Order: sequence, then structure tokens, then C-alpha cells
Amino acid sequence: MTSAISLVCAALLAGQDLSLATILIDGEGWKPAPGAQVDSRLGPQLEAKGPAGATYAITGKAPGRVLEHRAPGKPAKAVTVVGLVDPSCLTISPDKGTLVVGDAGGKHLWLFRVHADGTLDAADRCATMRLRPGQTASGVIAVAVDSGGRIFACLPEEIHAFDPTARASGVIFGPPGGPVDAFFTGGEGLYVRQKGVVMGRMIQPFPKPPLKVPPRPDARRVN
Repeated sequence: MTSAISLVCAALLAGQDLSLATILIDGEGWKPAPGAQVDSRLGPQLEAKGPAGATYAITGKAPGRVLEHRAPGKPAKAVTVVGLVDPSCLTISPDKGTLVVGDAGGKHLWLFRVHADGTLDAADRCATMRLRPGQTASGVIAVAVDSGGRIFACLPEEIHAFDPTARASGVIFGPPGGPVDAFFTGGEGLYVRQKGVVMGRMIQPFPKPPLKVPPRPDARRVN
């Protein structure tokens, strides 16, 4: 995932949508996925490690939670952004270049550019969750970025998927049986915890562009 994802939304317009057809697998649904290895990785992520020893954390209780930046050897500093109502979860991209923060009190995911010294800037609400009519607070409980840069935001009953440029790909319904309280994704699957039981569904790996082989200088053109 490139850190370009954290640039202003205008720079994202050149990106290309990736629909749910590139994420979901035909015939693949939610199945029990027991195992401590999976279960231990579930839960709302409230802290992430950045470059230069920096830490980003969400503290406090809803609806007054606060996003903090902690530099090594320095006191925590609140990160305030106009429009960020109730930060509830966060994650950092694999290249440590983008911090993604979920807003349980609003309908957006906030993307911050992470500098090499650990500082943040260029905050923008580029990713918009598709809420039901009349719903203004998402209640998002977890966000995650897979190795290909796709962003997933888990709400109690559904998962909102975004391509690496933060454009919406679609909404994936959670397993039947009630709301979930935890979420994790990797390059191979989505996992949620529902009533203490871990459920998972396999997904397609991030699609890589086809390799373009340049023609040989002696190649003949075929009409």
C-alpha cells in the first residue's frame, strides 16, 4: 500500500474502483473459524505503532473518545480535527504511511498522512460509509487494511469495503444471528466474533495488474 492513500481526496479521483466482485468468492459464505490464533487478533484496535517510535492511540469512553499522538519521551498530544466526532478504532497501513481512523459518531473513515518522523497531517474524510436512511452515526467498531491496501470498516452488522484509493467497493453483510463485536482481516479472509464465536469467510487476494511484456524489437505486427 502506498502512502498516496493519505493525500487529499482530489488526488484520489484518478484511482479506479474495485467492486465486491474482486473481493468476494462465489459460493463462499460465513463459517465457524475457531482457534486461538485467529481469536487473539480480533478486537477493536485502539493503538498503532508508527515510524520513529511514534504511537497513535484512542483514549477515553464514547462518545468523548480522543485520538492521541505519542512521540517517544514526550507527553501524549491530542489530535483534533474538525468533523471527527467520536474516534472508535484505528489501524496503520503496512508501509506505515497512512493512519486510518474510524468515526463511530459520523459516517466517515479519516485518513491521515504519516511522516517519517511520526507526525500526522493531511487529515481527510475520504472514505464514506453507506449508512441506512436517517442514520448519522456509523457505530464502526474496527478498521483494517490488508496487504494490498484495501480498507475494511466493520459495523455491528456489516462490513464496508474500500479499494486502495479509499473509494467504496460495497457492503458485505455479516453472518446472520445478530451483531458482531470484533473484526480482523488478512489477505485471505474476513473474521468476526459473534456471541463469543469466531466466524470467517475467505476472500480473493488483492488483484495485481497484469504483467505487460514489451514487444521484441524484431517482432512483426499482426493485423
